[in-house]
Amino acid sequence: MKLTVNIVLGNLEPQLLESNSDTVSFVKGALEINGVNVKVGIDQIDPNSINLFFHHFNFEPKFPIQLKAAGISYGLVCTEVISPQGIWNYGAEGEEPYTQAAFELAAKNAMFVWCQMPESMQICREINPNTAQLKYGYLDSMASVTRLPTSFQDIDLLMSGMPSSRREKIMRALGDAGHRTYYASHPLPVYIRDALLARTRLSLSLQKTNRHRIVSVTRICHSIVNKVPLLLENPDLSSDYARFCLTTTGADILSDIQLHLANTNLEVWAKDRHEQLADEFPMGRLMAELLEETIYPHL
Repeated sequence: MKLTVNIVLGNLEPQLLESNSDTVSFVKGALEINGVNVKVGIDQIDPNSINLFFHHFNFEPKFPIQLKAAGISYGLVCTEVISPQGIWNYGAEGEEPYTQAAFELAAKNAMFVWCQMPESMQICREINPNTAQLKYGYLDSMASVTRLPTSFQDIDLLMSGMPSSRREKIMRALGDAGHRTYYASHPLPVYIRDALLARTRLSLSLQKTNRHRIVSVTRICHSIVNKVPLLLENPDLSSDYARFCLTTTGADILSDIQLHLANTNLEVWAKDRHEQLADEFPMGRLMAELLEETIYPHL
């Protein structure tokens, strides 16, 4: 019988639906490449499928227990960075204890847990032994941006995603330095974000706060699949995905960005990274390995 995965988004807060859209699209596309039938909805639980949830269950923390009691299979994608000590997102987000408790309850009762960040693997595996890393990579179906010729690219620097005062301050400084910038003060619909990327010389992945150290793998992979040059800010550049980005440690962001804009052939650089990602991280293969590790042995 063909495997069906039913992606359910009803547990997400409304503002997270748009910010997780790339994550959902990557997972859906990689599953479909491997012959899995995929459905996506808000609240449609399917007792005959593996129901897949993202993030946590703040609204209905007891819901995962109800699913398990009813014999309904579900998996959970951990989208946050959780340290071995149980600290979420480097202590920068101020999550309430009930958020952590709700996540642990959902993870414990899940058929499997897929960790988006390798830093979360240890604690998630302690909660649920059937835990593995969800690795992102090259996926044809994520090619959603038609790049404009360089002469029509009227945005030097673009920062999209969840807003923060730190990101706003950096983008204002870059604008004051003479760069043509675009900073959205709220998450953008994908079609607007993609239209802006088409006009952008260099997309930015700036840390939300001074305490964050997140490598935004979906942002990186989506950019490189679409041949959009991306600058990653992170003090630790040891991640497997950092080599697909232009980088800054954050010590002197303005100078680093200026050097990249002045000294890098951005279009050639992005094309080379596109080919590299396709060769080294084909997401169809990565998903096949994940299915063999976490799902097929338990059917």
